Amino acid sequence: MIEPDTNVVAFKPRAAVTHHPKSLMERVYAAGSLSLRADDRATKTAAVMLQALGFLVIDEITADGAPRRLQRGEAKGAMDRPWRLSKPAYSGTVGVPDGGAVPT
Repeated sequence: MIEPDTNVVAFKPRAAVTHHPKSLMERVYAAGSLSLRADDRATKTAAVMLQALGFLVIDEITADGAPRRLQRGEAKGAMDRPWRLSKPAYSGTVGVPDGGAVPT
């Protein structure tokens, strides 16, 4: 009996995007700010799109722990550092949550 050779290759499935940009914006607006790890590239990519539209403020956390505001176009070069996403200051100060209270 002749067995046919198979050309089936098992590929590792892609990891799904963890957060939709809409839910990311809702989480930032509810809390006022949100910290991102350095390796969370999917969320950072969504944050860059929301920053370009003016919905988020992105601060890069430098090696000494100080935040540095990233302007539009700078964010793609700072993907290797942790970030803090904040609600823009439409009225008042940057990072104040909606309703004035931090959700639990």
